[in-house]
Amino acid sequence: MVYVNEEQLEQVKYLLEQSALGNHLLFDNSTIRRIANTDHENQDRVERAEKLLEEMILCPTLAAKRAFLENLDRRTYDDVVRIFLNVVQNTLKDSQEFPQ
Repeated sequence: MVYVNEEQLEQVKYLLEQSALGNHLLFDNSTIRRIANTDHENQDRVERAEKLLEEMILCPTLAAKRAFLENLDRRTYDDVVRIFLNVVQNTLKDSQEFPQ
């Protein structure tokens, strides 16, 4: 778990909201297409990608976040994007579930 300040939290919320609307500010649609049908069951890769996503979140600006992603090798980049999209999907799912 990563601890963020209020400004970082607002930025993460903004990124999630925009991605939920299809406005991916950190990566392009070709990346999404590329990773859509790739395997991601390797637990070590998933754990590493989760840690890198946490590091990316701590980058202070969108430009710094993009630069962080661009410095990753392609497979790792894809893994981090996949984890981010999973977070977006889970956030959407959670927001649509209402208590009975």
